[in-house]
Amino acid sequence: MSKEKDRVVELKNKKFAFISIVLVVLFSLGYFGFQAFEEATYTYHSVEYLLSNEDGEQNLNIGLKAMLVPNSYVRSVDGLSANFKVKDKFTNNSFEVNYSGEIGSVFFNEYSELVMQGHINQENIFVANNLSVRCPSKYQTEENTILNN
Repeated sequence: MSKEKDRVVELKNKKFAFISIVLVVLFSLGYFGFQAFEEATYTYHSVEYLLSNEDGEQNLNIGLKAMLVPNSYVRSVDGLSANFKVKDKFTNNSFEVNYSGEIGSVFFNEYSELVMQGHINQENIFVANNLSVRCPSKYQTEENTILNN
């Protein structure tokens, strides 16, 4: 009878271990899924909106779509950070941006739309943690079609 008791205890231990592993895996998947979803939820704004935002909300998930202000792009010597100003397509109000990260051979010009994700710091500067350049020639026909309709 002792062997049967030992076997029952051993099966209970294996069952407990299996259930524990399944719960840890499910919890991990849920946690990392939530983190990925939270980081992917950016609200994209214009420069005009950010300038008119009087409540000074320090949102960590802000998206910004804007055009580069000509002659404002300054890249650091090490090539890992840049400071520049952006504006909306049809306005002259500008907003300062700081970006730290791999820049590579990103082609900046006043015709390219910059798509950034980041937050506004206490000095009212947009600190971008993700930056991409939308090529104007690739989307020119789409925008012309939309504007002409």
